[in-house]
Amino acid sequence: MLSKHGTLESAILSTLWNLEKDGVMTNTVKDVYEILAKNGADKRAYTTIKTVMDRLFEKNILMRYKQGKKFFYRTAFSNDEIVINSLKEIANRYCNGDLSRLSNILKAIDNDRLVGV
Repeated sequence: MLSKHGTLESAILSTLWNLEKDGVMTNTVKDVYEILAKNGADKRAYTTIKTVMDRLFEKNILMRYKQGKKFFYRTAFSNDEIVINSLKEIANRYCNGDLSRLSNILKAIDNDRLVGV
């Protein structure tokens, strides 16, 4: 599941997590597009948002279902689940699967060092 998320992918996921946190579980591309456009964070074409959401679906990061002629999207994982799974994969790759070693490394890193990464 570890994958780099581009800025737009991250914005889309954050938008969906916020909607779902508020109890809105049936979201269309239009819903996400309008929120992103309103927030002014990322001025992208509707078709670009749709393409990225479809790619997130293909990566199994979003779930998609059709009702009538519309597609609706939901996140397949919570933000915490993505972070946890990504940390497990990093531990497997670089710490021989030792999460406590990764945890110790993270605790030892100065926040200022992380900001520049």
